[in-house]
Formats: sequence, C-alpha cells, structure tokens
Amino acid sequence: MHKFQVHSPGKVILHGEHAVVYHRPALAAVVGLGTTLRFRQLEASQVASFQLEALNCTLEIQLREFNAFLAEFRSNYPSDSTANLLEAVRAEVSKQLERSGGNAPKQHTQRAFVSIYYLLAGAVLSAPGNTKLTLQTGFQVQVDSQLTVGAGLGSSASFGAALATTFLILAGHFDRDSYLEEANQALISTWAFESERVNHGTPSGLDNTVCTYGGMLRYVKGQGFQSLKIQKPLNILLVDSRVSRSTADIVAKVRHLGEAFPQLIEAIWHACEELVTAAVPLYESFGNAQDDSAKFEQLERLFQINNDLLKAIGVSHPKLEQIFTIAFKRGFFSKLTGAGAGGYVIVLLPENYECNEVYWKLKEELESAGFGVHVTTAGGEGLRVSSLDD
Repeated sequence: MHKFQVHSPGKVILHGEHAVVYHRPALAAVVGLGTTLRFRQLEASQVASFQLEALNCTLEIQLREFNAFLAEFRSNYPSDSTANLLEAVRAEVSKQLERSGGNAPKQHTQRAFVSIYYLLAGAVLSAPGNTKLTLQTGFQVQVDSQLTVGAGLGSSASFGAALATTFLILAGHFDRDSYLEEANQALISTWAFESERVNHGTPSGLDNTVCTYGGMLRYVKGQGFQSLKIQKPLNILLVDSRVSRSTADIVAKVRHLGEAFPQLIEAIWHACEELVTAAVPLYESFGNAQDDSAKFEQLERLFQINNDLLKAIGVSHPKLEQIFTIAFKRGFFSKLTGAGAGGYVIVLLPENYECNEVYWKLKEELESAGFGVHVTTAGGEGLRVSSLDD
C-alpha cells in the first residue's frame, strides 16, 4: 500500500506588515507549527476521501465522476492543460454539491473542496509523459493542522503546499526522493499559489513560497523574494489573542488613514523599510556566537520600534495590548504579526529560555489570562515528506 506523510509549516511576518501592501519590503519566516497530511492508498476503493480536522468535515470524490470530468475537460480544451481549469472545477464542484442535496457547506469547507479538486485535477492533467492519465485506485487523506484558520499564520498556504505535494507525487511528477530538487520545489510552490488563489483571489505569493522553501525571506510586492542566509532558527513564543478579524477590513482602514494623512503615513512606511534594512544583517549573523547577546538586544529594540509603528497606524487591540504589557512586565519584547487588530503576537525568546524562571512565569500568566501560547521557532526548515508508520 502506497503511504506517506507531508509536513508543511506555517509562517509569520517578522517585519513590514502593512508597509508591504505599499511596495515596501517585508521579512517573513516559517514557524515550527504547521499542517500534517497523511496519505494512504486504498486498493479496493474507488473513492478519494479527505478528513479535514481543522474544518471538522470529511469530503469525498468519486473516481468515476472525477475521471469523467477529466475526459470532458480534455475534450473541451485539448491544447491547454490547466489555463481554464479553475473555472471548470468551480462549476463541477457546484454541480456535485447540488446533486448531493442537503445544506450548503460553509464557505471554508466549500473553498477547501474547490482547492482539493483543482489541485488534484491539475496534477493529473499536467502529468509528465501521460496525457490520458486517470485515477484508478482510491485513497484516504487525513489533514491535521496546528494553525488557526484566518489568523495570519499562513494556514491556507500550508494546506495548499501539503495537498500539492501529495497530488504531484500521486500523478508521477516526482517522488519522495526527488521532491526537494529545485524544479520540483518550484512546482509545489506554484500549485500552492494556485490553491491560495481559491482562498484569497489575488495572493501576494509570499505565504506559499515561505511554506515550501522554509527559512526567512525578504519580499517586495511585484519584485519577488530573496532568501536570508540565517545561522539558525529564532526562538519565539506565539501568543493567540483569540480575537478574529478581517484582514481586508483592516487593510482598507489603514488605506483610509493614508489618504487622510498621506505625508505622515508615508513617513511611517519609510521607517518600516529602514527597519527591515537594519534587521536583515542581524538575522543573518545571529547565532554565530559572536556578540549574540548584543545582536539579540538590537532585535528586541527593532521589535519594539516595529510594534510602535504598527500601533501608530491603528492596528492594535485591547487584547494585544494586554499581551504586550504582560510580556514587557516580565522583560520580554513582543510585536503583533500580520494584519493586527487581533490574531497573533510574537514574543522574542533568548537562548536557553527554558532555564529562565521568568519565562515560565510569563507563559503561566499568558495562559491564565486566556491566551493560546505556543513555544516554537521562526526560520526553520520548509515542507518535508516522510514515511508513514501506522
């Protein structure tokens, strides 16, 4: 039986959130939390089953119907394997949901179904050396995630990268031994981006790139990515405010502020850019044991400055302020990450933090206040495929 598992990390924006919308640089990094996908082929089955723990649902694709869809698509678009695919998949999923009757699934569930169907069809239709490939054997996919949906941790890109890897292996684009080759990683990232299109319409490409390749990246909208040559991952505490928010609404609010005070807000974006420029060499040299304590203090100051700049554009929240206060009181520096007005806060942790009694008091106080607390790293390895032992 063919089986394996894929781990795809989430991401945080370390610096440059909001400024990145206005073509200023941002720094992003993978986090130690992520999505785990387990794949098992089922020899006697003609169904592809998807158990999505985060959405508390199971989705099924009948292979007979799926192969019929592939045949119709190839007939309608014989010269172009995938350009018209997303539109065709949306129509097919809509028809299948109508035929199944019952209540319409929630928006998140419907988007997940479209992403799954789209990436699976795309992988099969573009299979190398086989223009007539169909799926003959059913399989089961179980997806578990440590990432809160819609909280700025790249949950949809992490999900998309894990799915893309699985379906590309299934369709013979590469195997478990060759997925880390440069061309194959680029293919995974490309299809994870396509999944992001389903969820976000016009994604930046940042999340799928970070989740696939790992490490830290400098990103400018419209100019692509530059990998940082970091020495080792950074220890961080991710604190969930448990406040949900709409990124689109917050971005619009900041845009209105910029229209009201253009020169003032432009000065803030310039400061954010200078901050990224100062941060890059610190991240690249931190961990080589030379003046690490001094570099860590500088990173702490940059976190504080960055957080104050984000407060100045009005994207904080009383719950975030509570987290900042608890951390600062214990001598730790923190900042919001992503859109703000809720979501997550990053707290910088020093080396050997586990031996520090104050760290444990910080963690306990945050948990007692009702916040979600995750000890992890920023800047670790990207997507990985491994064996699956039952």
